[in-house]
Amino acid sequence: MLVEAIGQRIRKLRTQNCMTQKALAEVLYVSHRTISSWELGKTEPDIVSIIKLSLLFGISLDYLLIGEKKNTL
Repeated sequence: MLVEAIGQRIRKLRTQNCMTQKALAEVLYVSHRTISSWELGKTEPDIVSIIKLSLLFGISLDYLLIGEKKNTL
């Protein structure tokens, strides 16, 4: 079983929500290069960004961090 990396989940969520890297970066107050770096697996988001991503996309922290899809709240 191939485990999907956090960057791959971010890319999937971003594209499913019809967002560009630039648009997501603006919402999270980071650069589009930062989003690219996350999606390519070069770096990972900090905890504040992970929480913002969870709230923005309405997904659990578990899903973002380890790939388990559960509803938030």
